Amino acid sequence: MIKTTTINGKEVRYEFKRSHRRSVSAKIRRDGVIEVRAPLLYRESNLFAFLNQHKRWIFNHYDKLQNAEYQQKKYISGEIHYYLGEKYALQVIHSNKNAVSIEGNSLVVKSKYPENQEYIKILLNKWYRERIKVVFNELLPPIIEKFKKYNVAPAKISIRDMRSRWGSCSRKGNISLNLQLVKLPENCIRQVIIHEMCHLVYFNHQAGFYSLMDEMMPDWKLWKKNLKFL
Repeated sequence: MIKTTTINGKEVRYEFKRSHRRSVSAKIRRDGVIEVRAPLLYRESNLFAFLNQHKRWIFNHYDKLQNAEYQQKKYISGEIHYYLGEKYALQVIHSNKNAVSIEGNSLVVKSKYPENQEYIKILLNKWYRERIKVVFNELLPPIIEKFKKYNVAPAKISIRDMRSRWGSCSRKGNISLNLQLVKLPENCIRQVIIHEMCHLVYFNHQAGFYSLMDEMMPDWKLWKKNLKFL
């Protein structure tokens, strides 16, 4: 059973397994879940101290996983990219004018330098950044309105290209949202926004935090399962 906990304010997923062994060991799977194996009499309550003790290794591994995801993209025609949860085949076309658009099932990038993969990546990321602003402008106002009864609102909202987190909320009320969210279905994006907004009421993941999540988005657990870097 996959569970969640918090390390240094960052939510991580783990799976705890007991077996006939003498020591505790951990590995991080490709899906980001920390798989911890322990002796039969090992208490799960001791697990959190174990994870904190190895937090540097955990977050370094997350960075490596995310870097591997980015390195897989070659930004050439035929490669699959995502926008709002839908798959699109990248189509790179030579043009005297740079432009990015969705045409049917294709994500078309017109470029002066179609063979320059890094340049195509820059154009595509610029387009993603423009699109995520449009998406946030549609999704954020009604969510912020729902939280007004708790007398909270973000002090600042920023878009960042983060490697291991979908969002974060500081004690000053500053919310950061991952640029890569634009690749996910809208309900996944809503789930992340609501998660960070709930931190304005409950900074830590106590019982009240999850009760508020249930109130604001009853099916949030379903969409949380679909969060993955694409």
